[in-house]
Amino acid sequence: MIKKLLHTKAGAYLGFKLGVRGYNRVEAIFNGKSSYSYNARVNKGADLMASLFSGTSLNSITSPLPPKYIALSTSVLTPAAGDTTLSGETAVSGLARSVGTIGGYTGPVSLDGGASYTITKTFTAGVTGPTVIQSTGLFDAASTGNLCAEANLSSSYSLGNGDTLQIVWTVNL
Repeated sequence: MIKKLLHTKAGAYLGFKLGVRGYNRVEAIFNGKSSYSYNARVNKGADLMASLFSGTSLNSITSPLPPKYIALSTSVLTPAAGDTTLSGETAVSGLARSVGTIGGYTGPVSLDGGASYTITKTFTAGVTGPTVIQSTGLFDAASTGNLCAEANLSSSYSLGNGDTLQIVWTVNL
């Protein structure tokens, strides 16, 4: 029953707030306004984390690298544990997958307490026509690579030339 709850939007929010490992928050900042969505990592994300922690390649992760590349998508996702790519990932000028800045580490305050860090990237559209961004993913490489987590944004964002969208992933450990 609890597992079923954790696979709902309310459950993902609860998992993140309780510091449950694997539950993450995505903040989108557009025109000075923030909105939040919550998600859980995909299976490859768990494989990637286990490979990084163990120092060896596990379950088909060939070259484990930290997931610090943020991708944007024009699709509304139906996230699934087995997802390995970000459906509708855009390569539009200024909105293509890019390395984020790591920061905002919050350490545990008790034995076995939760910890988190942030990955931030500000994208600036370089096209005149609108590109509607609806979701985001976190990868370990600038192209292809392993999808660690994905999330629908709480709103869609229509970006024209010069518009910026900042994405901040907060990853629970």
